[in-house]
Amino acid sequence: MNVSEVFTRFSSQESCIQYLEGLRWQNEPECPYCKSKQSSQRKDTQRHQCNNCNSSYSVLVGTIFEDTKLPLFKWFLAISLMLNAKKGLSALQLGRDIGVNRKTAWYLQMRIRKAMQGGDDNELFKGIVEIDETYIGGAQRNHSRQKRQERRESGLNFTGMQHKQAVIGLLERAGRIKLEVLEKAHGKTIKPIIGQTVSKEASLVTDGFGGYSGLGKTYKEHQVLNKEKEEYVRGEYHTNTLEGFWTLLKRGIYGQYHKVSIRHLQSYLNEFTFKYNHRANKSNFDLLLNRSLMPTVL
Repeated sequence: MNVSEVFTRFSSQESCIQYLEGLRWQNEPECPYCKSKQSSQRKDTQRHQCNNCNSSYSVLVGTIFEDTKLPLFKWFLAISLMLNAKKGLSALQLGRDIGVNRKTAWYLQMRIRKAMQGGDDNELFKGIVEIDETYIGGAQRNHSRQKRQERRESGLNFTGMQHKQAVIGLLERAGRIKLEVLEKAHGKTIKPIIGQTVSKEASLVTDGFGGYSGLGKTYKEHQVLNKEKEEYVRGEYHTNTLEGFWTLLKRGIYGQYHKVSIRHLQSYLNEFTFKYNHRANKSNFDLLLNRSLMPTVL
């Protein structure tokens, strides 16, 4: 749903509430506390009174919208803007677009990213599955003086990619992707993620990184590309699709967000994952709203 549609369809708080009630309850209110459907609507409010437990509730109880002081129209607008921003949208830009300060915009984004987490088809990846790891973070020379001092005092000699955060990516050629932050890039952390995500009947394609060694004993096929010798394609086997996604991800992080803390990195990965997996779904706005209404996302 684009911005103009949001303006047209959700011009008032009442229209937003009515739309959410249709998604969550199919317009038949259900008490979130006792699950009773026997209730009456309170006069001049969007709240309902349960006839069973006598609790007062609204469609927002237990969702990412609960206790919000912002009009739902601004939430809907923020969701639309985030979904349509292929490379992401900074909190500063979102704040300017919907008329709130940066902290409020960041809060909205983190709640919306929470709704983007998981909830996809849990069927194991099949067919050809590309697997690759990447590293997120700036060059050491761009780190603050305090961070460089802490590194020197720790006595550790950081070289190569050790000062960056490792991320594993698994991409099914059918169109799904999974991203996960790694504590450390080695076989002990990578192989369990592959085992939980990929069917044993799948054909895996990786580079020659040691963390992937031995996968051919478990899976139908394991094609290892020797990129040190400039072998990037072997017939239909390559990791170009996933590497193209890494480019999109890093352009978003470095170009839009500039800096992402390790603590919140997985939330940003969830956003890129959701948008990639549902890029062809014209109803992704409704899908995300449905997830936003699920109590389990909190």
